[in-house]
Amino acid sequence: MLLQPIADHSLQLFVLVNGRLAPGSLLGCRGAAEACRIAEEKVRIGRAIGAAAFTRTVMEPDYDDGGEPVTLAIFGMVPAGLAEQLPF
Repeated sequence: MLLQPIADHSLQLFVLVNGRLAPGSLLGCRGAAEACRIAEEKVRIGRAIGAAAFTRTVMEPDYDDGGEPVTLAIFGMVPAGLAEQLPF
């Protein structure tokens, strides 16, 4: 059986824990635009101090068999180095 790659879109929230930036919830999304919109909204309404929307190609979701994530957009405060992963 030949597997077709699928695009997996997600967003990672970042929160402050004891004054330090830490990963918060990881949310799956239906598309890249939705991931960017929700990431921006979560920061805007104060649910997170920062957020990053990303995508990656997955061959077998049940086995987490995917490529490296590509950062689509960042909002607010995110860990150092994340901005350098933006594809532009």
